[in-house]
Amino acid sequence: MKNDGKNSDNEAVPDLSSLNGLLYKDLFDGMIQQAPVGMYILTGWSYSYVNQHFCELIGYSEKELLNGDVTLPDLVHSEDLPIIRTRVVADTGSLDAYARYRLRVYKRSGEMMHVEVHSTKKRLHGQDVLFGTVIDVTAEITAALRLTENEERLNSLFAYNPDAVFTFDLEGNFITANPGCETLSGYSIPELLQLSFIPLIVSEDLPVALLHFGNALRGVAETYELTITRKDGEKRNLLVTNFPMKSGGQIVGAYGIAKDVTDAANHKNLLEELVFFDPLTRLPNRKLFEDRLKQAIEASLPHEPQPTVLFLNLDRFKFINDSFGHRFGDAFLKEIAQRLLATVDSPNTVGRFVGDEFAVLLPNHAKERVFHLAERLNESLAEPFEVLGHSVSISASVGIAFSCGSKESVEGLIKKADTAMYYTKKHKTHNYAVYSEELDQRSAYKLSIERELKTAIAKQQLVLYYQPIVALPNTKLSAMEALIRWNHPDLGMVPPDHFIPVSEESGQIVAIGRWVLYTACLQNKAWQDQGHPPIKICVNISTIQLHQPNFVQTVKSVLEETGLDAKWLELEVTESILLEETDSLKQSLCALKELGISLSIDDFGTGYTSLSYLRQFSFDRIKIDRSFIEDINNELKGKAITSTIISLAHRLGMAVVAEGIEDEAQLAFLQSERCNEGQGYYFSRPLPAELHDLPRLFNPSRI
Repeated sequence: MKNDGKNSDNEAVPDLSSLNGLLYKDLFDGMIQQAPVGMYILTGWSYSYVNQHFCELIGYSEKELLNGDVTLPDLVHSEDLPIIRTRVVADTGSLDAYARYRLRVYKRSGEMMHVEVHSTKKRLHGQDVLFGTVIDVTAEITAALRLTENEERLNSLFAYNPDAVFTFDLEGNFITANPGCETLSGYSIPELLQLSFIPLIVSEDLPVALLHFGNALRGVAETYELTITRKDGEKRNLLVTNFPMKSGGQIVGAYGIAKDVTDAANHKNLLEELVFFDPLTRLPNRKLFEDRLKQAIEASLPHEPQPTVLFLNLDRFKFINDSFGHRFGDAFLKEIAQRLLATVDSPNTVGRFVGDEFAVLLPNHAKERVFHLAERLNESLAEPFEVLGHSVSISASVGIAFSCGSKESVEGLIKKADTAMYYTKKHKTHNYAVYSEELDQRSAYKLSIERELKTAIAKQQLVLYYQPIVALPNTKLSAMEALIRWNHPDLGMVPPDHFIPVSEESGQIVAIGRWVLYTACLQNKAWQDQGHPPIKICVNISTIQLHQPNFVQTVKSVLEETGLDAKWLELEVTESILLEETDSLKQSLCALKELGISLSIDDFGTGYTSLSYLRQFSFDRIKIDRSFIEDINNELKGKAITSTIISLAHRLGMAVVAEGIEDEAQLAFLQSERCNEGQGYYFSRPLPAELHDLPRLFNPSRI
């Protein structure tokens, strides 16, 4: 019977429910152990279960965690333990209470990480059990902290930036503005947020501002300069940077940063005047004149009028200057400059080279117009001048040189005009002379000077005068400058500017320079031997001397022959030497410094200085040209420029000597500006050595 065999059949059939239970248990254990999150069961403070990922997460083995060697206080940061304590110990009132919280835990390696815990509480077999998951959120927390820090930095950069930082919408209206905007514009932030930038910009700069703002809206970042009018009406120069502001990949406005560069711009203008303009007349100096001439030559076309240079030298100016004094002479030169400017139309250039030498650049005038202008210049200068209460008349010798084309050199064209001018001065048969090959001869006066100069040393016609340099503010003697004079039996006392250029052209400056150096050093040693306190003797040297291969040895030999210590000798070079960028020149200057000799720049500010070269040479002092000192009393920019030079020199570690001090007001200003030393008629004229009262100079307070 079937029923009789049923039991035996059931005994042979497996228990399917039991097999399924085992299968599900294995699957469950596998899923838990291989889950990508840490899982745990906590009974009290100890773990009763952990999965493999949990062990990997914190670096402890399952055995260490389950046998109680490692407990929660060992893992959790002490400041976060109260969270766990509340969860483990406190009665939540709900066995199924779910919680989610974050902790700082320590790995076995000691490294701290941030974890997010998902926890559920149940009661099993009479005990409260916590179970859940643990997820590493260190990267998320770190990223959030960095984001917060970046936001704080950006907010600080915006709020505390001394420059103006702002944003514009697409119409140029202010969206945001930092406190720097208030300082810069004079408007409050609420006021600015009601404005666009347009009313702030001066009218002449508005097209530039609109152009760059438009470029920013097209994705182009640019930096430029413009001027704004503050709320109080004051003008300020700004350096502005605009760049696009994007949101969702679209440009929605523009960012801006503006720096107030007004003071820097003013300082730059002063330095540019110092470098490119004659400080006395405010005309372009030789450096700027040559630059404009170069541009005119390069821009000239073959079949059009070529650039022309007119070289002017004032007749009898030395006589006028000597008769009325340097103060009158400087005022006279200013009046002449104004007369020339009134006669020569723009865009032509009138420049002053040095002394009473002027030049006019005509970029594209026909010859007839050039000759007509030369006649007008003579007629204009012939009209009497009223200067400091005196009526003075003067004439000028004019030389004209026409460029021969694009191959013409700047120096060559100016030299041709100079040669023509000397011909005019020599013959005086016309108001002007035009350069030609026949004119390329030196004037009779220059030839006579050159011829007679060859025997001046042998005939003992050369003499040295000495002018004191005093310390400020006590006016005590600190140095003497040696100044050469030529006592010619027929020509009288020939000034250095008449024969020194000739000596340089002829090469005689080498022998004359050695004589000056030897005589000055010998005199200084004699003063020391007489018991006077030692002072420096300052001697002018030319670029030609420095280029002599044995010049350094010559100086060394002179010091040995005279017995003068090198520290009591100072060599003065003119500003033009800074334009000489030859290696031999630099080597000579370095070698002189190694001997212990001081170096100074004479007549600083007269038109040749390139400030970048000051860094290349170790000069000890600069001497401010007398024209700046004269302007101190004339309410011009002399004070500002003088103050700038003193400040610049001190920052570069150089002392400053002011030349041409003639009155108490100039002295007081220089003392207030911490000028180191002074020189001029206020203290003493240049005199022969035997005429100086050295005790009075060394002790001015006793007189």
